[in-house]
Order: sequence, then structure tokens, then C-alpha cells
Amino acid sequence: MSTSTDWSIGEVLKTATEKQVGFKWSYFAAVLVYAVISIVITLVQVAAVGSAGDDVAASFVELLITLILFPLGVGLGLLGIRRAAGKETPVSTLWEPYTHALPLIVMFALMAVLIIAGFFLLVLPGIYLSIAYSFAPYLIVEKNMGVWEALETSRKAITQFWWRYFGLMLVAMVLIIIGSIPLLIGLFWVLPIVAIATGEVFAKTFGNPETEALTSDPE
Repeated sequence: MSTSTDWSIGEVLKTATEKQVGFKWSYFAAVLVYAVISIVITLVQVAAVGSAGDDVAASFVELLITLILFPLGVGLGLLGIRRAAGKETPVSTLWEPYTHALPLIVMFALMAVLIIAGFFLLVLPGIYLSIAYSFAPYLIVEKNMGVWEALETSRKAITQFWWRYFGLMLVAMVLIIIGSIPLLIGLFWVLPIVAIATGEVFAKTFGNPETEALTSDPE
């Protein structure tokens, strides 16, 4: 497994911009699937038990839904990682994290506890961990790591370039805000670029020994 830290924000964004050609449509098809599933589940939840905050049962159901949807969200990130690695990115990639659903849910719960505890400790530890644990879900799915191993591997790796990766996240946030004006049209380009840029950092950090040749899709 490679642990290269030799990358720059400009470099990964430039590469991501090139690789988003032919990727946008499949990525947004996956985003649409995610959005539809989330909306349907939310409507069913509201119809069945009311909005969160009404009672303990409604809050519990919302937490349960969050845990159920978490692997689906990981699937969106996985698309960017696969594109960065030169692999095929069918919409069905969304479902792959569900084969690791139990460790992902355990990881989510443990990560949430640690980050919340970090915020109680003068806030800064919480900010540090929320960035440092970014790659943990993908280490579980792509490298078949255990929960704690994935959390610690992600934390130790990102710590080597924490400020640079934090900077990439800030740039991504600015790009998303700009892409939202007007009418969210720019997000059609921005979101795939951000997803691939994150995948580029993952690839450079942890390596991709199983990279497959990828034939470019039509625009």
C-alpha cells in the first residue's frame, strides 16, 4: 500500500477536471437515485411517525434512517474514487458498500462519538478528527479493513497533510457555492470534480494496485 503525500490542491483539481469528462452523467444518475431514495424514505417516515423532535420514537426512526442511508452516501464517494483509479463507474457502485454495511454502521457510530467528544474538548480536536477520519469508510470498502484499523489508518495518513486536505475541502466548498449560482446548474460539473479530486488524494495516499483500464464514455 502506497502512502504518498506528493500532491497539490491545484494538481488534483486539474486531474479531476480532465477525468470528469464522460463521468458526469453516471455520477448525476447516482445522485438522482440517492436523492429519490432519501426523499421517499423521509416522506414515509413523516407519514408514519411524524417529524423528528415530536417524540422519542420519531427521533429514533430518523437515526435509524440515517444509519441505513450511510452506506449509500459512501457509494457516492466511491464513484469518485473509482473514477480517479481508472475503473468503471456504473450506477450500481452505489450498492457496493452495503456488502460492508455492519462495519460501516459501527464505524459511523464510533466516529460520531469520537468527533463529538473532540468538540467538547475545546472544539479543535473535533475539527481535526472530522477531517482525519474522511477516508475510513472507503478503507473498509476498498481495502477490507476493520473498523478501528480503518479509522486509525485514515487518521495517521491524513495527519501528514491535514492542512492541505482541509484546504482542498475549503476550495471544494467554495466551488460548490459558486456552482450553485444560478439555479444549481454549475453543480453538474462541480460535484463530479470534487468527488474525483477526493478520489485522487485517496489513490495517491493508499495506492490502487488493482487499477483497470477505462475507456472514456461519450460526453
